[in-house]
Amino acid sequence: MLKRLLAWLEPQSNIVYRIVELPEQRTHLSGGDAETRSSIATLSSHPGFVALLNRLAVQNAALKGRLDHSFHKDLREVDILQAGVFWSNWLRSELERATVGAPQGRQVDPMEEELAAFRAIDAQIERVGEGE
Repeated sequence: MLKRLLAWLEPQSNIVYRIVELPEQRTHLSGGDAETRSSIATLSSHPGFVALLNRLAVQNAALKGRLDHSFHKDLREVDILQAGVFWSNWLRSELERATVGAPQGRQVDPMEEELAAFRAIDAQIERVGEGE
């Protein structure tokens, strides 16, 4: 009986190698076309996206506050709260990384843009009585 118990406690050395083929190296924002990437990058200025990030920050602060300042029944509750804090921080950092560095369009002077629009409208006006 003791011999079987000791045999059961011995480490097994059955090493099995598996080859997993990945289609390609996935990097940050590698998928999609340029329009999709630029749309994702411009989310940082969208009011709804900013509101969602603020809600995520409030939820993260609530989780941290509950983790630090409340009584926990058991370690399972602490693990769940720590996981919530970790994943909310991870999500925030991924969203910030995806939306940082929004592509800057060509720099246009607003006055020049308005002047060009004014000249385009002025060219379409038919003048009566000029030059007579």
